[in-house]
Amino acid sequence: MDDQKSIMNADTQEHTLKRNLQSWHVLGLSMADVSPTMAVLLLTAGVFSMGGTFAIGSSLILAFIVVMIALTLGELSSMYPYSGGMYSLISNVLPKPLSWIGMFNFLIQGVILPASFVLGIADFMRDLIPGLQVSNQIVAMIALTLAMIIAIMRVELGAWVTFLMVIVEVGVLSTVIISAFVNPQQSFMNLTFNPVMLKDGNLVPVTFGVMIATLAPAFNVINGYDAVLGFSEEMKGGPRALAKTVIMSAVLASVLILVPLIAGVIAAPNLNEFFSSNAPIVYSIKQALGPQAGALINIGAIIALFNAALSIFMYFSRVFYATGRDNVWTPAFNRVLSKLNKHRVPAAGVMVLFIPSIVFLFASQLNWLLIFSGTVISVVYFFIGLSGIWSRINNKNAERPYKMPLWPLPSLIVVLFTGFAIVTQETQYLIGEIILSAVALLCYAFFSRMSKNTNANNQVIGK
Repeated sequence: MDDQKSIMNADTQEHTLKRNLQSWHVLGLSMADVSPTMAVLLLTAGVFSMGGTFAIGSSLILAFIVVMIALTLGELSSMYPYSGGMYSLISNVLPKPLSWIGMFNFLIQGVILPASFVLGIADFMRDLIPGLQVSNQIVAMIALTLAMIIAIMRVELGAWVTFLMVIVEVGVLSTVIISAFVNPQQSFMNLTFNPVMLKDGNLVPVTFGVMIATLAPAFNVINGYDAVLGFSEEMKGGPRALAKTVIMSAVLASVLILVPLIAGVIAAPNLNEFFSSNAPIVYSIKQALGPQAGALINIGAIIALFNAALSIFMYFSRVFYATGRDNVWTPAFNRVLSKLNKHRVPAAGVMVLFIPSIVFLFASQLNWLLIFSGTVISVVYFFIGLSGIWSRINNKNAERPYKMPLWPLPSLIVVLFTGFAIVTQETQYLIGEIILSAVALLCYAFFSRMSKNTNANNQVIGK
């Protein structure tokens, strides 16, 4: 009997995450996924090129939407505090066909993004060290492998690494803010309420149509704060503390991105050159602090990209772990995914992300997939908003350690905004979303049938 208990306890430990993280650990991990430095220096370029200085207005609107999403996530995560992140929330609330579509849209981010981040590291390394004689793929593979090794070690190690790197990122962003205070060139009020854009070499007022079109790409700038949810089962404090942490993460992400973004525009001495630059905020820093600031920018970008890749490995490996524990796939694959290594970390989930990422390092269509990831992010948040409404209507008596204020307004705003962001995407990305949704539904039908057959066989054996 004692031997049986020992076996059962060992099996339980093999499949159970350990609560070793404080709220600030998890905040650090989520900020690594948000990657404010990457968002400000790199991701804002597309928004500036499309909407001019309305990038400020669209980002302020987005920050409001982000808080609405966070309030919805807070309530749902307090009800379902599981390590699957947004997958766990959607799968516990929505009908299975919809939850499978949401799951596929969610998981594809974890497979695509790490490769793009480490390839970005290679570009900045080449700029930092002009004589570097190593190919981009080799540099990227070294960075990817290092991120994988840290991700399969004790979760506290990854949390400390990401936290320290976030501090460095904040230092880089502080440089952007200082440049605006040292050398302000533009008026914040004028930029915000009288936005202009570059058209045919001239600054012209931003039209309402351009404002509307700018909202969708701006959606990608403040993203990743939901990574808090991936560590739900490893964080101390309970469901209500989890809800507060994800809301805090969203607010902190908005502040760390909005303030330097606005500062970067204020510091721009020439808006024509600012909008013409491939990296507008970098242009402002160099103009304010001189060319020597380039090395600082490169180092900050390298740290931010590595931090983001590491955080995604840590986050999405736990999502895959949750899918295995929920018996989503085949029995054999479920057993592998739901098993933890000696550090109580889902190493199999890390490898599921690591191996395709290596392949994507050599993929010619990676840029298309990166842009497509903006569409899938919108779809996932659409389902989160829908879950916030669905949960209250179909499960009225459920325990809610945290209740979002002003329900259903936050969730309704999320549904309307993300729905608009989806339908305004280019046709090629909408077609990609339709194909991905069709594949998700086919997999739902296949794996559901396989699960039924497995359960039926087990019942027969039991008899």
